[in-house]
Amino acid sequence: MTGHSSDDLPMLVRSHRIVNVGGGDFAFTDLTRTALGGVQNRQFRLFIPVKRDRMRLPTSLPEFAALRHVANLSDSPVTVAAELGGHWSEHNLAAITHVAACNFRCAYCYVDFRHLAGRDSFVTTAGQVVEEFVTLRHAATEAGRRLSLLRLSGGEPLLAPGLVLEVHREMRRRGLLDVAVLKVESNLSALPYAWRESGLTLDVGERVGLRRIKVHGTLHSPPGSSAWPMIRHGLEVAIELGFDVFPAVGANDWTASQLESLFGELAAIDPALPKRLAVRPFQLDYPVLADRRGLPAAGGSESPSLMWEQILLRQLGVRYLDEPRHLVHLNSSKLP
Repeated sequence: MTGHSSDDLPMLVRSHRIVNVGGGDFAFTDLTRTALGGVQNRQFRLFIPVKRDRMRLPTSLPEFAALRHVANLSDSPVTVAAELGGHWSEHNLAAITHVAACNFRCAYCYVDFRHLAGRDSFVTTAGQVVEEFVTLRHAATEAGRRLSLLRLSGGEPLLAPGLVLEVHREMRRRGLLDVAVLKVESNLSALPYAWRESGLTLDVGERVGLRRIKVHGTLHSPPGSSAWPMIRHGLEVAIELGFDVFPAVGANDWTASQLESLFGELAAIDPALPKRLAVRPFQLDYPVLADRRGLPAAGGSESPSLMWEQILLRQLGVRYLDEPRHLVHLNSSKLP
């Protein structure tokens, strides 16, 4: 798992130091000091993944398939239902916590940049994160709602792979893995450096357990960009470690040639990845984006997913999201 020199990546190193406080402690953004919605306390906010009025839909399902090129794919409830059982609508609630730093500053990030640099942060442990999640689950149950998705977001949670592993271990220790799923939202670029710095080692049982951790990785920059080698390496490492990886493209400005290059890159890492890719025509209407000018709008026939579908048809003979992403099995994991 070789990677780039930290001397060339000052933002990565700085962000890594912010999140990894040491001694089992990690830094999170105090959500009560943000403008994010659904805030319950400083640790968590509640979020409804599938929401028709925002066109966030599980578009790989037959009832939503006709909207796959104009709606934003939101398939977390489907993935959770596949893991835990039941209908996706029973899992349409997530508790999200945000680590306090990120090594990227993407123009279309819905988080205010000051919360990607350790501002308004607090320090806690993985155990306390899970304890707070349990408290929210109990409150949701009493209100007649089911909370079965814990999302580590940010910021960039894979700046702290130790946090991810400790949260998963604590969920297992408390018997939560039968009733809840851990999802990590990542740009993937930080993982090779952070894993190397962590000094973590995994036994066979732990490596097999990583298959249950859903890593939804947005590929923020295309092949040929300065950031792409880091992103590609992070994707390789995530799959080598055994995470259940779901890549996505969230920008609206990818060209056909960039998507063509992406197909080759993904297929070289794992032949299944091109069919796991979500190409989402983000509607960039989050309030925090109001002052970030020049962002491309999602648009009808120019939707990147239409271009991606043509690539899939030409290369694999399948249409975009013909098969739900969680049913497309990765092939390249080096796990036993």
